[in-house]
Amino acid sequence: MSEIDYDVIKSKRKTLAIEVKSDGKVIVRAPKVVSKKYIDKFVEEKRDWILKHQAKAVKKMDDLDGTEPVDEALKKELKSKAMEIIPEKLERYAIRLGVSYNKVSYRFQRGRWGSCSSKKNLNFNCMLMLTPDEVIDYVVVHELCHLIEMNHSERFWAQVENVLPDYKKRRQWLKSNGSAILARLDATDKAEKKKYYTYMVRCSDNSIYVGYTPDLENRLRAHNSGNGAKYTKYKRPVKLVYYEEFETKSEAQSREVILKQLSHREKERLIAREGNK
Repeated sequence: MSEIDYDVIKSKRKTLAIEVKSDGKVIVRAPKVVSKKYIDKFVEEKRDWILKHQAKAVKKMDDLDGTEPVDEALKKELKSKAMEIIPEKLERYAIRLGVSYNKVSYRFQRGRWGSCSSKKNLNFNCMLMLTPDEVIDYVVVHELCHLIEMNHSERFWAQVENVLPDYKKRRQWLKSNGSAILARLDATDKAEKKKYYTYMVRCSDNSIYVGYTPDLENRLRAHNSGNGAKYTKYKRPVKLVYYEEFETKSEAQSREVILKQLSHREKERLIAREGNK
């Protein structure tokens, strides 16, 4: 059974949560006091759920053929437009709601249209500029209302409705059309034809670790960094002794499973025959 790769983000939260990103990457959000062993057990218990959602992510990427990517020129245009349009809306609605905010940032995100932090910092997705003006208003008001209610309670929605009586219509437009707009970012990734690598590294105790990654250089750095990354539990330093290159993540993952099922002796034979690259 292959090991599930994941990254951990620790915070003051009280519970464990797993997120599978659009590219299939697994993120575990955990309390600061939770041990690595406990997290490993939690991830293993959620294996079926994780693999199911990773399969969905792979299928989604495969379904992106024909979806128009967002090139750098368009990104620049959308960000410039967002920085021009959103501040005016923020100022107008903030006065109406009687709230104040701090830093405002503009990004290209695949999972959210906007966000509000406990420090009163706001973030907006530049892809909003591809939606109708009334939808942009809804997202702006939505995030400003979080400065009053940091949740999605009835009180929160009452605040939104007080400013935008037809917010449900605007929200529904975003639910119905938003996925197709955000898919253009995923299509951009696919258009860039990222490479994925299945690799083996020899650890200082002569054990062999098998993994896959879209960034071989950074992965090797993680193995040897000693900064608490997952990969540093293997005896450092490690040395790259074998790798294969693939055009899709699913191909690399499938090959990883096969390599992990090999005995140590079989891995050594493969390294001797085709490795030492």
